[in-house]
Amino acid sequence: MNLSFDNSITAKVVKAIAEFDLINDGDKIAVGLSGGKDSTFLLLILKLFNQHFKNDFILEAVHVDPGFDDSTALELKKITAALDLKIKIIKTNISDYIAAKEEDNPCSKCAHFRKGAIINYLKDNNFNKLAFGHHLDDAVETYLMSIFYSGQLKPLQAKRYLSKNKIEIIRPLIYLREDIIEEEIENKDITVLKSSCPYDGRTIRSETRKEFNKFFEDDLLFSNLVSAMREKNNRELWPAEMDKQILTKKMKNYWEKG
Repeated sequence: MNLSFDNSITAKVVKAIAEFDLINDGDKIAVGLSGGKDSTFLLLILKLFNQHFKNDFILEAVHVDPGFDDSTALELKKITAALDLKIKIIKTNISDYIAAKEEDNPCSKCAHFRKGAIINYLKDNNFNKLAFGHHLDDAVETYLMSIFYSGQLKPLQAKRYLSKNKIEIIRPLIYLREDIIEEEIENKDITVLKSSCPYDGRTIRSETRKEFNKFFEDDLLFSNLVSAMREKNNRELWPAEMDKQILTKKMKNYWEKG
């Protein structure tokens, strides 16, 4: 399989790895592989780095099969075999749970179960890192959603340590735009596997993404959103909310004449 990439692409991924200290000597890294463009691209570029980095690290793929019809497991095995990599297919009955609950949007619970299944496997097999294929568009999208839906400033982090499980989640593609990944996958003539989940494309995130497209297509506006995710000295936010009792007392004082 062709593992050559333009220098501008590898430079951005290596920049993220270096800046956020994502890959170290002796790491045992599992790539969460769905068969979609992002996770497939991540597996390809990490395989390239695995061959050429000075740091010696173990690389494998892991996939959670939720139990829906038309499992992608066979195709994923072909992809990893072409890269001479191991893959673990974790079979679950998540689909049965979703069908029994009959929820309109079970995606968050499904993601929670899938992540739990992966983490348990990683802990049992001495992996210390789990790599996801989130890119720069995902990071900005998450940042905006955190503002709109929770009133918080929480961008997607390139690295997050799960202290309870002693597993580090890493996102090496965090500096790459989504269209670059799409173009590379298309150029390499790689078939992107479609999710067998009946709820695919019906999530709040999917709907919100459509609304964000007009912002993401404007390069200057997108660049400003990326800049807004950085810690910097020129940020001027409102002060923390005042204690309710103190504020109520101050408000009453405005109505009391001397």
